[in-house]
Amino acid sequence: MPKTSIYYPPIGISGAALVGKDTLCNLFIECFKKTYKIKAERNSIAGDTIRKDLKGLILKKMGQEVDLNDAEEKTLIRPLMVEYGRFMRNKTKGRYFIEELEKNKSFCKNYVPIIPDIRYTEFEKDENHWLKQEKKGILIFLKRKGVKPANHFEEINNLVLEKEADFVIDVPNFEGNGSFLNDYIEYMDEIVNNIITIYLQDTFQLSNKS
Repeated sequence: MPKTSIYYPPIGISGAALVGKDTLCNLFIECFKKTYKIKAERNSIAGDTIRKDLKGLILKKMGQEVDLNDAEEKTLIRPLMVEYGRFMRNKTKGRYFIEELEKNKSFCKNYVPIIPDIRYTEFEKDENHWLKQEKKGILIFLKRKGVKPANHFEEINNLVLEKEADFVIDVPNFEGNGSFLNDYIEYMDEIVNNIITIYLQDTFQLSNKS
């Protein structure tokens, strides 16, 4: 008899650039693994697909790899990646990157997808609608004093995303002798555990209904 797969709705994370979304994503993955013995993985709405789509062009025409660690080179390439992403979103009313992600047949099956780049609510069936209505996932909005939206588009979308989020986490600017990362992890530890507890209760209630 084939093993029954468990459907885990995605956990989406929103917030301004550099607020700590990827760090929060890693905390969720670690907590699911250590405390709950459940596999969780980082998934990306747009970033991974944009890199894949533009990899050959950027290498051939600019002589650079898209997966860069050098901040200066990232700055040179980023405008091209942003404009490509916006073109494909406008062409498909926000659906291109969602549908590329869903081509992965194992998406949401037997692991928790953590998506730290939920950014848009511009179209009727955009990322937020897809996450919450179609996939029955949850949205976390992360904010921190002094961390401003990177551009006008981010500012407009974040106003809606914060309002519609299931959890809004206002991270303090820590003052102390420790590093920000260590203070951040210590502060978020209990919050992450509490969100996972609620998430798992809702997930298995959802499974029982289906």
